[in-house]
Amino acid sequence: MAALPKEVQYNKPMASLPAETSSMNVNVRPSNGQVFQRDGGDIIQFDLPAHSFLVPSSLVIRGLITIDPTTATPASCELFTKAGVPGAQWIQRVETIVGGSLVESVNDYGRLYSMLSQTNIDYATKAGLQTEFAFGGNNDKGGVGASAVPTFNNLNGRILQKGAASPNLAVAASFPFAIPLGCLLSSCSELIPLGHMGGVRIQLTTDQVANYIRNKTTATDLPVVKLTELELNFDLVDFGGAMDAVVRSMANADGDLVLKSQGWNVSNVNLPIQVAGSQSEFVYNVRLSSIKSLVLQGTGQAKSEMVNDLYDAVAVAGETGSTQFFIANKAYPQTPLRESNNAAVMSSLRQAFGEAHDIYHSNIAISNKSYAEIPSMGNATVSTHDEPAAHFVGMNTEKLSTNSVMMSGESSQLTPINVRLNPSQPTDAAATLTLYCCYDALIGINVNSRQIQVRV
Repeated sequence: MAALPKEVQYNKPMASLPAETSSMNVNVRPSNGQVFQRDGGDIIQFDLPAHSFLVPSSLVIRGLITIDPTTATPASCELFTKAGVPGAQWIQRVETIVGGSLVESVNDYGRLYSMLSQTNIDYATKAGLQTEFAFGGNNDKGGVGASAVPTFNNLNGRILQKGAASPNLAVAASFPFAIPLGCLLSSCSELIPLGHMGGVRIQLTTDQVANYIRNKTTATDLPVVKLTELELNFDLVDFGGAMDAVVRSMANADGDLVLKSQGWNVSNVNLPIQVAGSQSEFVYNVRLSSIKSLVLQGTGQAKSEMVNDLYDAVAVAGETGSTQFFIANKAYPQTPLRESNNAAVMSSLRQAFGEAHDIYHSNIAISNKSYAEIPSMGNATVSTHDEPAAHFVGMNTEKLSTNSVMMSGESSQLTPINVRLNPSQPTDAAATLTLYCCYDALIGINVNSRQIQVRV
C-alpha cells in the first residue's frame, strides 16, 4: 500500500499549547554561600523552584574559576589543568536530592565529563566551546599574551605560565565557564514536573586542586583555586492551572508518573604490578538492571612532571594484549579485544556511543597519536599535556540499541561486572582501572505523596 511521506502530509495534526502557557529562563544561586575555595570537600547546593516544568537539557552550571599562582613556587613555573574540561574538573561529585532523599550520586564527575567530551564532542565543536568550557585558546596561555601555537591538541585543559616568561600569569586570573550539567534529571526524555515533587536540590562537591592542576616544576606547590559567581541556569515552562489535572490523569493506578532517563556509574579498582601474559580478573560490584554500555580507562602513576595521571587513558593491556568484559557470565565481546587491532578497538568504542553505523556524523575527537601510539602503563614515555592519552576501551551491551525501547541492557543485579585483562607487557607501577557504566533509569513521581522512586 502506497503511503505519503511525512514531508507532504500537510494536514497532519500537531499538539497545540494552552493559551496561558509561558516560559522563563531562571538563574539559581547557591543556597549555602557565594565563595568556595577550600582545597576539596566544599559542598555547593542549588535548590530548584517547586513549580512549573523543568526542561531537562537546559541545566547549565555557570561561574568563575579563579587561579591564584602567587602561592605556587618557584617564581617562574608552568601550571596547567590536567587533560579534560577545566570548567568541570573542579567537580568531584554530583548528587541529586528529592524530598530530602538522595536519588543519585556520581563520583569522579570531572573525569567522567572529560571522557565524554573526548568521545562525544568533535574537534570543530570543541574549538567552538573554548570560552564556555574554559579550554586554552589558540592564542591563549592563561589569558595573557598571544604566543601559543594554534592546535586542536590544546583543547584539553589550559596552560598557565607564572613569572617572567610571556605569556605569564603573575597575579590571580579568573576564567568564566558554562557547562551543561549531566545527571538523571538532565537526561530525562520528558519535562520534569517540579510542582509534583517534594523539593529538588542539586549538590556539588569540589575536588582537591592536586587532582586537576599540576605544577610542572614542583608538584607540591599548587595555586589557590576559588569559585565565585556560581549559578544553576535552566528553562521552566508553565502550562497554566488547567494542565495540573491533565498531568494527574496520566498517572498510573499507583499515582506514579514515569519518566525515562539514563545515568552514569563510575567505579575504580586497583591495578597491581603485573607481568606479561598473566591473565587477571577485576571485579566491579555494580548492581544495575539495564547497562547500556561500558567504557574502561586505565590511569597510571606519574612518570614525569608532564603526565596527566588521573585524566590519561592508557593501554592497560599493552600493545598486543587483550581486554574482555563479563556481565552475568556473558562475554563482551565473544572473543577478547586485541589491542594490536586499533581499528577494532576504536570501532567498539564507537558502538558504545551508537556511532558505529554513522561514521560520517561521529563525534569522537581522539587522534591516532592519542589512541594508538600511547604505550601501556609503566614502560615508556608518558604523554604530555598537549596530547593526552585517550585509549578508552568501550563496549555496547544493549540487546537492541534504539530510542524506542527501554531497559534493553544487560543486568548486573545478580552478579558483578568482571573485566579480564591479558597484558602483553609488564606494568612496573600500580595504577587504577576506572569503569564507566551507562545505564537506563526509570523515575517514578507519585502525584499524591510527591515522593520519587528511581529504578536503575
